[in-house]
Amino acid sequence: MSEHVKDMEEDKCSTCDKKHTACVSFLSHENAMMHKDMDNERAHKSNITFAVTVLVIILIFVIAYTVRMNAFVEVIKEQNAEIVKLACAKGIIAP
Repeated sequence: MSEHVKDMEEDKCSTCDKKHTACVSFLSHENAMMHKDMDNERAHKSNITFAVTVLVIILIFVIAYTVRMNAFVEVIKEQNAEIVKLACAKGIIAP
């Protein structure tokens, strides 16, 4: 027998008399699953945080763009009104 098989036979689980593979105790398994659940919760929270951050950044850009465009449209309207006034004052038909 190889040395590895001899080691496994010596480390047999008391509940697994016929197995030659290592067994994992219930508490060890529960501990691993608890840590995995905590990792999953942490990943879920970080994904939600990332999504909210992206949405806030998009919202800031959309609001800033809207405000800037409204100001630009107002300036264009004022310029057009001035052009019409100047055209009327010179007797030119305004477009």
